[in-house]
Amino acid sequence: MKRFATLALYCTCALTSPTHAQTSHYAGDPLLLGAGARALGMGSAYVALSFDATAIYWNPAGLAPEVYNPELDSSSSRTKREIHLQHAEQFGGSVNQDIFALRLPTRKGGVGLGIVRAGVDGIALTGLEDPDRPIGPDNRPVIIDKIGTADYVFRIAYGRYITDKLRLGAGIKMIRRDLSVGIGSGFGLDIGLLYLPTSTFGIGATIRDLTKTRIAFPDGIADRISPSLLIGAALHHRMPGGLMKVGFSTHLNDKKSTLEKTRSIQLGIEYRLQHRLAFRLGHKDGHFTAGTGLQLRRFGVDLAFMEHDQLDNTYRISVILFF
Repeated sequence: MKRFATLALYCTCALTSPTHAQTSHYAGDPLLLGAGARALGMGSAYVALSFDATAIYWNPAGLAPEVYNPELDSSSSRTKREIHLQHAEQFGGSVNQDIFALRLPTRKGGVGLGIVRAGVDGIALTGLEDPDRPIGPDNRPVIIDKIGTADYVFRIAYGRYITDKLRLGAGIKMIRRDLSVGIGSGFGLDIGLLYLPTSTFGIGATIRDLTKTRIAFPDGIADRISPSLLIGAALHHRMPGGLMKVGFSTHLNDKKSTLEKTRSIQLGIEYRLQHRLAFRLGHKDGHFTAGTGLQLRRFGVDLAFMEHDQLDNTYRISVILFF
């Protein structure tokens, strides 16, 4: 039943208006699943911490790497090229999400490329063995077809230094929405800012869908995703044996189908032991999250978990390669 509910949610995007374009309350839902197991383990409180390849999703300003601070971090991975691969079993496997992201540092910032697929697969459609007769012991429902639905998002973004403390970034996303009722496509624009007044404190903000992203379907049907603001802060603190990072963020005009409200809150904490082994806890919209990670010189892996009492739990794994 949960898979049918999720499919219905996706199909709502295309059925909200039969004759004209409008803003759908659910149109942006498949784009709100997040990116990166590290971020999910920290409750998605990542807008001021995203100095990696997943910055193409969280905050394109983060593609410009952090300034190296030997007092806080001995890792040199921040200045390397990075490939991020992720698979997620969202909500007990109802929604599968796969991500490829690439970060290429430049002299004054960084470029990011990414491809995301989020979809519901293998949903069975049933019908009677003999549609002309009523249901009964000798005319039972059988599977007549299996369908699925998916969003594909290609992102390209750039972030650069403005000053030692300020970074700006922008990203374009190209969306293909493949539903059983039709295929839609559209473009969106995100812009981001990171302000780091000290080496231990930062503020981040991202405006998503600045131009009110339009996803057009055949016959003039269209969805529009309203702009929203993701804003947050992060604190870095040196501790015995490692480094602690704390993140907070809020998403304004976050119109999601699961909760009829326009604001969500995210909290997260990470303790990194000897800059290698990480432990994470978080809180996202009333849901508990947790995760762990291991980073070596050229390789890293992160695992994350988010509990959900209505749509089952989410599990995510990310692999990071530095070169």
